[in-house]
Amino acid sequence: MAMISFMKIPTSGAGQDPAAEPRRAAGVAHAATPPETLSWRIVSHIREALFADELKSGDFLGTEASLAERYGVSRMAARDALKSLAALGVVAIRPGKHGGAWIANGKLDRFADALAIQLKLISISREEMLETQAAVEIHAAGLAAARATRDDLARMQAILDGMPDRIDDPAAFAASAMDFHAAIVEAAHNRGLSAHFRALRHVLQPAYSMSNKKEIAERVIADNVRLYALIANGDAEGARKAMTRRLARVGAAAAWRAPTRG
Repeated sequence: MAMISFMKIPTSGAGQDPAAEPRRAAGVAHAATPPETLSWRIVSHIREALFADELKSGDFLGTEASLAERYGVSRMAARDALKSLAALGVVAIRPGKHGGAWIANGKLDRFADALAIQLKLISISREEMLETQAAVEIHAAGLAAARATRDDLARMQAILDGMPDRIDDPAAFAASAMDFHAAIVEAAHNRGLSAHFRALRHVLQPAYSMSNKKEIAERVIADNVRLYALIANGDAEGARKAMTRRLARVGAAAAWRAPTRG
């Protein structure tokens, strides 16, 4: 189990607030630090320990009572800190006599979902979204050509085989097309790229579903067949170039409702 250096967080006095002494000299009453501020300091300290490799998944942090004692704060502040850490996905909390808080296991889907929501909330522009998609998928196509397994190729082929049957259903066809792109990214065997693509998909797919032109769908299938062949043949450079062309057409054809930049 990892041992981290827990510190007591002062609740009053000059050690807690550099501006405290001048305020007292001026006759201003110095109030104790609010509990939410104390709890956030605990959150920050644990996050810093995680990034410094002082903590890892599965490490036991302690109970609400023990954290309160170690940090020199109230149980309410410790409870708020644990709630915040749980909401961030940093800790898993188990109730009961033998419960407490442990550093959680990482979950790519949770990260992808949170990123997708934030991209939506900031109203990411069409140009920004397509640039990000290109950065992920073009590199992933090259890696897939070098790393794809037989199972990866079989998954891509199965998706391709089913796409013609979905041409008359724009939403189903868009989902199938995104499945194919997702299969390419997964075949790159890079968890960072996979997580970013999953987030992008949440934002991209509704826009792609708006196109219902049969000729566009047929072109998508033809492009994907070429992409598959290049990846299956291990042609990384060819796969990157083909993905670049595919995404250029996607950007031109997609019915995008997000605001443009500037």
